[in-house]
Amino acid sequence: MRVLSLVSVFVLMPVWAYRVVLDPGHGGRDLVPHSAYGDKYDRRLNYYLDKFREGARHRGIWEFEVMYDIAAKAKALLDATQSESGKKQFAAILSRYGQPMAEIPAIEAFLSRPPGYTENYFQIREDLNAPFRLYDYPDWRTGEIQPGTISRINALAPELVVTLHLTHTEAPKQGAMATVITPAFRTYALALRYAADPAQRNQLKAQFLRSPWRNWFISDNRYKKFGSFLADAAIYFIGFWTLPESSETDFSRFRGYRQNLVRWVYADRDEKVEELYGQKNERYATTLADFTPAGAFWEREQGEPEKWRREDGPEGFGGDNHYAGMEVLRYIRKAFLIHGIDTPKTAAKIIEPYISTWAVPTYTNAIAAFVEIAHTTSQRDYMRMARYRHIYAEAVAVAVYSLLYGLPQKTGALLPRGKPLNLKRYENLAGGNYFRRVSQN
Repeated sequence: MRVLSLVSVFVLMPVWAYRVVLDPGHGGRDLVPHSAYGDKYDRRLNYYLDKFREGARHRGIWEFEVMYDIAAKAKALLDATQSESGKKQFAAILSRYGQPMAEIPAIEAFLSRPPGYTENYFQIREDLNAPFRLYDYPDWRTGEIQPGTISRINALAPELVVTLHLTHTEAPKQGAMATVITPAFRTYALALRYAADPAQRNQLKAQFLRSPWRNWFISDNRYKKFGSFLADAAIYFIGFWTLPESSETDFSRFRGYRQNLVRWVYADRDEKVEELYGQKNERYATTLADFTPAGAFWEREQGEPEKWRREDGPEGFGGDNHYAGMEVLRYIRKAFLIHGIDTPKTAAKIIEPYISTWAVPTYTNAIAAFVEIAHTTSQRDYMRMARYRHIYAEAVAVAVYSLLYGLPQKTGALLPRGKPLNLKRYENLAGGNYFRRVSQN
């Protein structure tokens, strides 16, 4: 747990217990050319490898604006824990959801980005996406590499990140919510075995399709579930897509060595890429069959903390990340019940997770509660986004407190479990606190 110095305590500054980053999705615009306005900047190639993901929009509801509004309101509630009067106000809110601690600890809350480009268009119009990219990028004037959202999160070294999104995909009439999760090395390694052993491919494919990870997100309609998994596993391991329904590399679709596109202790120097690129049995091999995990990032990926974060866990799979995301969603449902907006029959459904190689849950050490909190194809969700952002914000703030400290309560199918994350096992690792070691500072 983080504490300030005795000097700080002497001058009556709050003693921080835990740190959370509220991460509202998107913020910029999908502008052309993508080579200038995109994301995933590769310093070796001097080029953006992907377009900027600007998020969903529907009938005046813009994802980047609504998610920032909710995150900012949630931060304001958590900031109240910095004063005695604010703690009393927050305790009154918590008591509607469960039984808070007698003394409310201070929680240090941050936003991962500023408001969207529409708020400060004239200041950033040369590069509207500058403050909002996930990955590091060059300053247009100086060429100096600036930290993207993931690097800014890593610099803060938080225990918890809550990433907020909505989507315009199809949903039940009453609305829907979902966690967004990614597995750890153990699951991805199935793709390496598939590429290396053709005789076992049918068995390995069947094993995957029986696993909890089988409902893999399809981002390209030429791929089915297992093919999408192979493609994403290849991006994770070697930076390239695979061809549809194959373990063979698609050399026309390079998406970068993402562990090196952010600032943290697990990035390799650029020279390593040049030295080892394309060599068999190296970390920068260009096929799954030739790939061998080596170096700080791959040691981290195979370590016990990443299994805790991304595998197994209270939800049966997905680790602490999945549990944290589900608790956020369950508190949102409870909030709408408490405020009388929903009944058990009208409450938004929690649907199957969106599973892929998502960046924030992979390239931070924090517990990552990544959630899609609404589907705008549902009229009820659209109404919730338009009218009740303060309820979402309250639920997020309460969920943060519960995940860090616990909030005992009666539970049921629609309700949170109220049990805190086991943060001590990350803090007390040999070699030091796992949350702290992510930062380069």
